[in-house]
Amino acid sequence: MKQLDDTELFIRIQADDRYAFSELVNRYSDILFRFIQRRVSCTEDSEDILQEIFVSLWHQRLNITIEYSLYPYLFKTAKYKIIDWTINEQKKIVRAEKLLASFQGASPTSEDELLAKELAVLIDTEIEKMPTTMKSAFSLSRKESMSIKDIASELAISEQTVKNNISLALGWLKLRFK
Repeated sequence: MKQLDDTELFIRIQADDRYAFSELVNRYSDILFRFIQRRVSCTEDSEDILQEIFVSLWHQRLNITIEYSLYPYLFKTAKYKIIDWTINEQKKIVRAEKLLASFQGASPTSEDELLAKELAVLIDTEIEKMPTTMKSAFSLSRKESMSIKDIASELAISEQTVKNNISLALGWLKLRFK
C-alpha cells in the first residue's frame, strides 16, 4: 500500500479495509505507546490501553470525522483512556483499603498478622525505591491522608503533577506485586 495520508487511510478504514487499519496501527502504535507509557509506567497496562484505543477506533470508525490527521483524535483518546485507567486504579486502592479495614475489625490470627507485617515491609521497601517526588506524593497521600491540594502545596508542585506521581506510584506497586 503506497504511503497514504491520514485522511485517505481513514476513508479506507471506514470502508472496512483491514489492511488500511493495519497500516494505521503500524503508523501510530509506537508513538502512542511511548505517550501512554510515560503516564502509566506499567508496560502491560500501557499495552492494554493502546489496544483499547485501536479497538475503539475500529468500532467507532463510521461515527468519526477526520479532516487532516488522525494524530489529534488518537492522542485525545489516549488521554481519556489514561484518565479512565487512573480512576480505575484509584478505585482498586480504595477497595483494597476497605477490605484491609474490614480485616482489621476481625480478630486476626498470628499467621495473618505475620503476613500483614511482611507485606507492609515489602510495600515500604518498594516505596523507598521510588523517585523522591513520587515517593513523597504517594506517602503523603496514603500514609498521611493528605488531599491532592495539600500535597501540591507541601511539595510546591502542581496538583496534576501530584496526581500523576500517585498514579505512577500505584502502577509501580502494581507491577511489583503482580
